[in-house]
Amino acid sequence: MKKEKPLLLGQVRHARMDDIQMIYKAIRENPKEVLPRSYPDLLQNFDRFMVYEEKGKIKGVISWQVLPNVEIDSDRTIEVVSFSVRHRSQGRGIGALLLNKMIEEIQSYGPDKILVLTFYPKFFRKFGFRKKSKRKLYSKIYIGCIKCTKYLSPLTCPETAMVRQISPLPKKEGQS
Repeated sequence: MKKEKPLLLGQVRHARMDDIQMIYKAIRENPKEVLPRSYPDLLQNFDRFMVYEEKGKIKGVISWQVLPNVEIDSDRTIEVVSFSVRHRSQGRGIGALLLNKMIEEIQSYGPDKILVLTFYPKFFRKFGFRKKSKRKLYSKIYIGCIKCTKYLSPLTCPETAMVRQISPLPKKEGQS
């Protein structure tokens, strides 16, 4: 008999400055899956975070970063980063709720694709992400991966690179 998931009574919202300590703890709770971030880094980038809050407590977090382009206007990619759900809240659908809201947010910025590096490709496949060779993404992922202290190279990291293509936004009048 399948166990019922508890009802989600919280909400996904943009992070506020007073959330930083709880974001820090949520990320640190999953050290195998999520790269730690310093408190000053979180403070500087809190506006890129969304949180799932329930009964005044943050149960999950997700963020994004723009990946650099070698050429202007080519291959605009945004990466989902710092995606973490507190241990006691996992399996309730919080991750799916956060990811859906983040995808919606990211799409509004008009990237060509969304990238994620993950230990859970099955989860991301449900949201339209497809596996992609890290070698083909090397110039993109290298900047983010250069800060990683776990592996010598992005190519030796066991995470799976996955991409979700985004339909282009309609051109504004006067754009070519």
